Amino acid sequence: MLKRVRVFSGRDVISILYFGLVVLGIAYFLGDRDVANFFTTIKTMLPASDSFGAIKQFISNIQTDGSLGATKNGEVFEEIVLEYFPRSLSVIATAFLLAVTFGVTKGIFDYRNRYTYLNFLGTGVTSILNSLPDFFMIIVLQWVILIHFNFIDFFGHDQWFNFILPGILVSLYPMMYFARITFTSLANEDGEMYIQYARAKGLNERLVIHKHILKKCFRSILQHLGVVMTYVVSNLLIVEWLMEYKGAAWRMMVAIKRLDVYKPENKPFAQFPEVGLVAEISFCFVVLLLITQIVSVIWQNKYEVEKRNIWLQLTKVFFQYIFIWFFVLFIISYLNPEN
Repeated sequence: MLKRVRVFSGRDVISILYFGLVVLGIAYFLGDRDVANFFTTIKTMLPASDSFGAIKQFISNIQTDGSLGATKNGEVFEEIVLEYFPRSLSVIATAFLLAVTFGVTKGIFDYRNRYTYLNFLGTGVTSILNSLPDFFMIIVLQWVILIHFNFIDFFGHDQWFNFILPGILVSLYPMMYFARITFTSLANEDGEMYIQYARAKGLNERLVIHKHILKKCFRSILQHLGVVMTYVVSNLLIVEWLMEYKGAAWRMMVAIKRLDVYKPENKPFAQFPEVGLVAEISFCFVVLLLITQIVSVIWQNKYEVEKRNIWLQLTKVFFQYIFIWFFVLFIISYLNPEN
């Protein structure tokens, strides 16, 4: 007999209900204690017919032209994505590897030195950097580089090494986040019998951490790979725009900026809206997040003591990201010069 596939867990249902209550609370206060009036105003400002019309136009363009559109210069959006997205991918890969590698290393350092005089360099630094806004750290470091290291061509995208600095800047906040997760996971294992037994055997602290504690904690640490990639992608938007690094995020911001046809410099683009380009680049980022989450689930399954149905977990992830993509597409569908 086939088992029923459960896509949503009880925690997911609670999260959805909580989100619904938050939305109702916002509607209550912003609608002057009239929830119905709030949603009526939103419906008037953002009619669903506009969204469905834009999505139908996307589908029609794909069916008739095989593309979501072209720029003022006649370049199809797919060619632009193939040109710009690999540049962003270099930054993303660099940032993600740095965040995971040095995040785990920093978390282990914090754990080993939590009771020593080096603790101020451990959990102290991690807590301070975690509490600072990511864009603040990025801007400060950018100014330091501009003032003290201006002899190096860090900016632009023409040199082969131009992706390195953006990758480092993008990785800072995700790195500190992953360090905190690693430290917390290791600290939660304190006092367990297998740790006491390993230490009683005379193993040094390094072996105890790497061979025993870290192996036990890998599953809980790997759960956060998707969050790390989300931070990387969100920071990418800030870094590419501030550094004029012409990657996919920068190009998407340019496309959105050109939709403001009331500005004189955007008038030439009024008849060539690049909403389809925004949709294609957003789709690439959503697929990247989906791939990261799939890899995370597969790795978690490897370190699970009691193996669960991995296909059920992957199905759940797949449906979650389908929902995320439709939500993103719904938002993008309202991006048009008329609004």
